[in-house]
Amino acid sequence: MIKGFIKSLSVTVIIAVWLSAGAFLRAEEEFQGKLLTGSGVAAEKMIKLKITIERYTSADEVLKLIDVFSQQGYESFVDKFRTMIKGFFLPVGGHGVKVNIHAAHSIQKEKGRQILLFSERQTWDLGSMQRVDNRFPYMVIELNLDDKGKGEGKFYEQANIKLTPQGTIELESYNSPPKRIFAVSTMK
Repeated sequence: MIKGFIKSLSVTVIIAVWLSAGAFLRAEEEFQGKLLTGSGVAAEKMIKLKITIERYTSADEVLKLIDVFSQQGYESFVDKFRTMIKGFFLPVGGHGVKVNIHAAHSIQKEKGRQILLFSERQTWDLGSMQRVDNRFPYMVIELNLDDKGKGEGKFYEQANIKLTPQGTIELESYNSPPKRIFAVSTMK
């Protein structure tokens, strides 16, 4: 009877740990911030940005992307990357379009965390007149948050990414300086 109880308790603990780990990957989070658009001669304006993360990317998903790239090539990799929808971001109350986030990482730091979001490069701000460099086919958003869920970020409109053997995606390089995201905060 005691062995049965211990076995049942062990199974319950294993299931609880598995579900809590999976819940973190699936946990929806929303952030808001203010993005300074325009540069140089173009008039700069501040727009509100809403970011919704429905799920985070697992190491296994990144390793599968690496495998697709090595086995089937770049076009197959891009096709697979496009199917991964982890959330979206959009300008609030302005001219802009909703952009799907294809990969998302939350990295614990000493005092807070860093969130990295990856998407295909596209025209998201309909008022923008930015020149496109096809050598940088991705967009990356970096949010740096303190323990209270507040901070700032950077928005790289034209970037390259790197997939690592550790199952992460990183910003590799970018074409122009990032736009700053001010007053980032957690909405939920």
